[in-house]
Amino acid sequence: MTTLAIISDIHGNLPALEAVMTDLAAVEPDQVLVNGDIVGRGPQGQETLEVIAGMNWPVVQGNHEEYWVSWARGKRPDDWEDGWWAPTRQPLDALEKHWIDWMADLPFQYVARVPGAPEVLLVHGSPRRINEGLYNHDSDQALQEMVQGTPQPVIVGAHTHVPLERRVGAYHVLNSGSVGAPFNGDPSAQYLLLNWTGTDWQAEFRGIPYDHEEVLRVWRAEDYWKNGVAARIFAHELGTATHHFWHFVRYCQENHHPLNSMESFDRYVAHGRDIPPL
Repeated sequence: MTTLAIISDIHGNLPALEAVMTDLAAVEPDQVLVNGDIVGRGPQGQETLEVIAGMNWPVVQGNHEEYWVSWARGKRPDDWEDGWWAPTRQPLDALEKHWIDWMADLPFQYVARVPGAPEVLLVHGSPRRINEGLYNHDSDQALQEMVQGTPQPVIVGAHTHVPLERRVGAYHVLNSGSVGAPFNGDPSAQYLLLNWTGTDWQAEFRGIPYDHEEVLRVWRAEDYWKNGVAARIFAHELGTATHHFWHFVRYCQENHHPLNSMESFDRYVAHGRDIPPL
């Protein structure tokens, strides 16, 4: 049996990555593939880049690598200096410049080939766009439209932070979930194993417990925690394993609350409104 391990959406969460790597050492897959978003959301972007690059695993560019390259090269939002962006600026400003070129050179897709098995296409978002996710709530028709025309019959996306396995027409569509910031209610570090049995690719979604307090200790030690409301939202997502970022933005817009305000964040958490599933 041939086994591929697919990890994605690490998002600067080094303790989560280390937990997954310990598990990989026990599983001993034939190949490890990285499906984008090594950086973003957490302060240890360079540290996670160093680990991943040091393993010489194939890596696909994620939308956060695309963001960091664009921002580092001067294409920044008009409000870049605003406190809202502080948790993003800190790890990016600390990044050694050669990593920008490294991320810029990453491919947008990777095809894994195993003799006798259907080819496996890795794309961070969908075959159409880097930031178009393959979601559980998508209809079969919607998924079919996103993957239609792709020559590989097995397609593995990431980006949504939620594991997925669907059979849509002739396609086997999967999502590898997230190592560092899962949004499916399970706070473990998650990744995907694909096992070729000789007749089919069988998916195994793994969740590895790790010490979240270690993550927060790093955040506090590096003063990332003090970098504004967005850092608190990322921490809230880490603890709840639920997406909050854009829900918080919409909540502030709908209720005319200032965005970069701890009072707004406290109100949002206390409000506890229903959050649509991913």
